[in-house]
Amino acid sequence: MNSSSKSPEHSPARPADGPVHPLAAALLVFVDNLWMLADWNAVTWFLTIPLSFLTVGVITAGIQRFLHRDSWGKSLGKGLLLGVLAGIPTSITGTPVGFGLLTWAGIMRAKGASGPPPMIRETRASVHSPAPPIPIEAQVLSSTPPSPPPPPASPVPPRRIEPWWVKLAMVVLLCATLLLIAKMVLDRTSGLTEKFRQQHITETFTSALPTFARTPGGNLELATSTSTETLTRTDERTIAWDMFYLGKTVSEISVPVTYRYHLVLRDPWKLDVVGNTCVVRAPAIRPSLPPAIHTDRMQKRSEAGWARFDAKEQMAELERSLTPRLTRHAGDPRRLALVREECRKTVAEFVRDWLLREDHWRNDRFTSIKVIFADEPDTKPELAPVVIHLR
Repeated sequence: MNSSSKSPEHSPARPADGPVHPLAAALLVFVDNLWMLADWNAVTWFLTIPLSFLTVGVITAGIQRFLHRDSWGKSLGKGLLLGVLAGIPTSITGTPVGFGLLTWAGIMRAKGASGPPPMIRETRASVHSPAPPIPIEAQVLSSTPPSPPPPPASPVPPRRIEPWWVKLAMVVLLCATLLLIAKMVLDRTSGLTEKFRQQHITETFTSALPTFARTPGGNLELATSTSTETLTRTDERTIAWDMFYLGKTVSEISVPVTYRYHLVLRDPWKLDVVGNTCVVRAPAIRPSLPPAIHTDRMQKRSEAGWARFDAKEQMAELERSLTPRLTRHAGDPRRLALVREECRKTVAEFVRDWLLREDHWRNDRFTSIKVIFADEPDTKPELAPVVIHLR
């Protein structure tokens, strides 16, 4: 019997990894977690965003084309998508997607891809085939029932054998990602870990040779003022022409500060006599710099937005600006106005003691003192208030 058979050919099924190769997913997770580094955020975003996009996009397209065997169209599309996720300046977009793709690939590899369908053989009767044989009746005395044919063996799923360098690259990327995540967790929980950690504190005090400077004539300290100063630094960031708001970082320092004010004894003085009143024209009031900062009572507070990880850097910058800002604040005219009357009393008492030593504080000489500072040139002596009266 002649028969013609037609068997369709099937190429072996490629093992499934999901839509993206695991190496591309690991690269996405690693680059996306670089946004947790303060050094990476410190670089201008005009450089870090394109660099993250090109690194993940170009390499992913190559991996998909040459390792995953996708077409060029699919490879470029997947590279573009993963590059956009990596370029978003936060680690909460690409990381979940990357870990999801890695989990998908791991499940598919453990499960295995479906094998090729069984070979189908079609047999058709020939036109010129002979007539079927005539059945012959026969009596069967005994027979053994035929055993069913064994089921066809299921095809073994093919197994992908990756090059050694692909496995090494995946291990390196995943280990580096774990290190970045561990660093972020330690930075965020540093205050908590301090409570469970034993430590030995050693304090060392090193004093360099001091530099001496003499004040010619000396200073007369007039008054002090203590107040609690609060310095706040706020930094808001947006991207894509203010389309995406990344949050606000607020750093605040509250610290008691003591301001001291003096005048220089060597500066010009002038004493006028108006009847029994001594009018003292004293030098200008000056702040003693730098102001005294009570660090033992300093309080700090930091708040970081949802996509901001620079709270420590902002606090350090605020601490560096603490002394210069308080120094400028000490000489503010409004603060000088608060202590001016106290300074006037100190100068009047200083002059009174001098007059007593010179025996000029008597009923027939001076009975009151007025004080006018050099930065009050428009004050007339007769209109100036009396600071001290003879009792």
